[in-house]
Amino acid sequence: MMVLAAPPPILPADPGDWGHMDGWAWGPAWLMGLFMILIVALVAWLVWSATRGWDRRPPSGGNALDVLDDRYARGEIDRDEYLRRREDIRG
Repeated sequence: MMVLAAPPPILPADPGDWGHMDGWAWGPAWLMGLFMILIVALVAWLVWSATRGWDRRPPSGGNALDVLDDRYARGEIDRDEYLRRREDIRG
């Protein structure tokens, strides 16, 4: 009868003997912490930007009729409201 030997363990029995750069992984711990902070800040900025909307811009700045024309052109108000407000502005 043939006896097979057990396969070698995947990881060493002693975690201190793993030989992975003696706990440094790919850089100092403070550098990894800095990258974590930067990643969290980036994600927070992306969420903040998405909730603000990319196409928001201040009004054109002209007189009231220019602002009304801009709102109508962007589709914020319909034709009836546009005509009513234009007559109110003109007096």
